[in-house]
Amino acid sequence: MNRISNISLDHYNKKIIQQIMDKYNMQQMDAARSFLTSETHRMLEDADLAMWEFSENAIFDMWESEKITGDPRNSAYLRSEA
Repeated sequence: MNRISNISLDHYNKKIIQQIMDKYNMQQMDAARSFLTSETHRMLEDADLAMWEFSENAIFDMWESEKITGDPRNSAYLRSEA
């Protein structure tokens, strides 16, 4: 697997973790753990998937879809419905 650059990954990590904290009133460590251990994050890390083309809101939606349905691919952004 080719990895996305650390600078890009750090940017997404900060933005998504903050969105999780804001929406779900989670503590930073819990929000970070939830995102960093997710399938969504694994997909984001994989440069071959080109997830950097999505906005932070789209990545957050993928994470949220994963938490609700078990699969980030259920996100409207990946189903081309957004």
